[in-house]
Amino acid sequence: MIHCVRQILFILLLVSTACAMKAPVQEMSDARSAIKTAHALPGAGKKADAYLKSAESALQDAANAIRDEHYERARSKAVEAKRNAQEAARLKQHQSQ
Repeated sequence: MIHCVRQILFILLLVSTACAMKAPVQEMSDARSAIKTAHALPGAGKKADAYLKSAESALQDAANAIRDEHYERARSKAVEAKRNAQEAARLKQHQSQ
């Protein structure tokens, strides 16, 4: 029984490790899409522009992390990029109302 539990735990460990070692393709795509959307919106403002620049910088950091195979950092930076781009879009939309 203990041997069976050890095998199951080992398999779960392998599966979770494999998931952590994948490049964050979806997160990168989401971030690029959010940045594109924010750029397409009319309006400008110092705060919105700052968020958009921060999003672009975070996306570049994510791309560099993928190149270096630091996938968790890449995932984190891609999520940051998306969040900043969404905030830029929100500010632009609020400004145009």
